[in-house]
Amino acid sequence: MRSVYVLSEEELREKARRALREILETETPVVVTAHKNADPDAVGSAYAIREALRSLGVDARLLLPEGMNQASKRVVRELLGIEPADFEDESPEESGLAIVLDTASFEHLGDLAEFVKNVDYIVIDHHEKSLMTEGALVSICDPGAKATAELVYLVLREWSVKIDERMAALLLAGIVYDTKHLRHSAPRTLRVAADLMELGASLERVLKALQSPPMDYSERVARLKAAQRLQVYKTSNNLLIGVSHVKAFEASAARAILDLGADAAFIVSVRDGRARVVGRALKSFVEGTGLALGEIMEEVGKMLGGSGGGHSQAAGAAGKATLEKALTTLVEVLKRKLEEKGLELSPLD
Repeated sequence: MRSVYVLSEEELREKARRALREILETETPVVVTAHKNADPDAVGSAYAIREALRSLGVDARLLLPEGMNQASKRVVRELLGIEPADFEDESPEESGLAIVLDTASFEHLGDLAEFVKNVDYIVIDHHEKSLMTEGALVSICDPGAKATAELVYLVLREWSVKIDERMAALLLAGIVYDTKHLRHSAPRTLRVAADLMELGASLERVLKALQSPPMDYSERVARLKAAQRLQVYKTSNNLLIGVSHVKAFEASAARAILDLGADAAFIVSVRDGRARVVGRALKSFVEGTGLALGEIMEEVGKMLGGSGGGHSQAAGAAGKATLEKALTTLVEVLKRKLEEKGLELSPLD
């Protein structure tokens, strides 16, 4: 059977060894970071890397641009027993090296983007197309991996560091979160998850930590408004695509549109002149069109003067635009990308 992985086992091991050599040679603190509004995959990966480096005597500082999402906050509270406000470290006075995890572009680094651009950096990521690999000192990127935490575990194993129960728990949380409770796993993903449980991570505790609380009023309103404003398009092979806009809870609104019957959902929001586009898709869309959402969002981001990317079934883009321009641009890109695949897009009658 053809491997789903881009990096061979030997390539991954060689890159991991090279990354460690670069880290151990640096004379300043190493900043460990991830994308803004960090999800459990980003948080778990960053925590495990920081702890591993500290065990090797490296002054590693974990900094998250613009904090973490609600799921990560629950994971930190439940699995580490600390408050999210106490999760990050003090910023160092100087640093010449950053390790960037689960981040596809500088745009996603928020207020840390300029810092990373001006130092050496190492990337560990699993997005379909990472825009950060070109300038990286070392790039360990494999879109075949189902979570960055999967890659981090393999890197730490190559570094021969001890993975304690807390590190294992957060890495497992990252994998479970990004694979939708292991439903979208590859064989190696499950092997890594099993290894982490052997190291003391409790799947039961991880699932409990990731359990969503009852949806609050504001989120329910956002989902209903997304449905109220919904524009539905169909492809020439009878796939349904929903496009709508809200002010917040974009990902939740996109999931709601999928639940209503769409094969793909795109939600636009605009705050302070900056547009954000969130896309979610079922496997039926990816297989029926031959398109990955990350590919679509990369183009949308460029046309909005920003950036975009992501995975085959979950992706996003951001840039400067009005609501009308963002919606128009999104539909234009969708039409063009589908036409390249021999498909037409039209409004649903």
